[in-house]
Amino acid sequence: MTLSAQQIESFVRDGYLVLPDIISQQAVSKAQRALVEVRRNGDDESRRSAQAATRELVTEGTQARELVESAMGGTARGWEFAQIAIRQPSKPSDQITESGYPDRVIPFFGWHGHLDGLWNGASAPHQHTSRPMDDTEWAAWSKAKGRNGVMKTYPGTGTNMVHFTALLGIPLSSQTRDGVGNLGLLRGAHHPVAEFFRYQRDQGGPLGPDGPGWERLHRDAPNGYGLRHYPDQVRRIFTQEAAYTDDGHLWPKPDLIKMEIGDAVLTLHAIPHSASRCETDEPRVMAYFRLTSGKRPKTAGSNYPDALCDCWLEWDGIRSEVQEILRAGSV
Repeated sequence: MTLSAQQIESFVRDGYLVLPDIISQQAVSKAQRALVEVRRNGDDESRRSAQAATRELVTEGTQARELVESAMGGTARGWEFAQIAIRQPSKPSDQITESGYPDRVIPFFGWHGHLDGLWNGASAPHQHTSRPMDDTEWAAWSKAKGRNGVMKTYPGTGTNMVHFTALLGIPLSSQTRDGVGNLGLLRGAHHPVAEFFRYQRDQGGPLGPDGPGWERLHRDAPNGYGLRHYPDQVRRIFTQEAAYTDDGHLWPKPDLIKMEIGDAVLTLHAIPHSASRCETDEPRVMAYFRLTSGKRPKTAGSNYPDALCDCWLEWDGIRSEVQEILRAGSV
């Protein structure tokens, strides 16, 4: 299975692609049942069974896997493990997010996008707007290793982040309208993001937060310790339909992805993304596969500056089509 010319053009333009009716309904049902057993039992055996069931969503020979690997021009790594992301129902709250802002003031159902592979704090976000962290809180929050396992810096790699090639998201619950915990994607941000990484490289690096033009901490956030999870230089491009909090901070409007069971969404790593708030009675459930081209040099691993600076570098299977579209300036 391969992408059509229309799909490739959409992928190049938007940085993501919704793939309708590409996942086996039988495999989704099996994964859903396995997750029910995890919630019921919570033991290691049920968790192993759930991982095995989610792997069947993208097992070798499935349409989704064939399509992705065809576009990458070879095998991809990452099919063996899925992140099960459950967004519990909630109302707008005073809980302060990693952005440093309370959830209730963030527009677009609390969407505050990020690039994957960035340090997210070694403890939960500071929940006070009336005082700074004390020494104990600062020491706990500012350790080198984040809660997500990512380090602040990667000496010797030229980067302060890790990254993959693409994210494949598979809904395990219906998401056909806004407000159900939809994945939000900042459509079209991939080319400005890659351009920004090239700027950082030209300035001598490192690439990522605390590199040229990207101050990690947003000290003017209400809690004083907001994290900039993508560059302000990119953020400021997306003023159309954007919203602003009372302090004048810009919040770009994401595409809230609508999918039904059996669909999937493929997005470049370079697209800022995050879940939005789930305001229904049922949790939103997604299975995410973080995929890396098997052609990436083994010496690069998860830190590959060339791929950050060229978001199409690892898409050999559609390279000629991508280059033609970019040359034509049709995106």
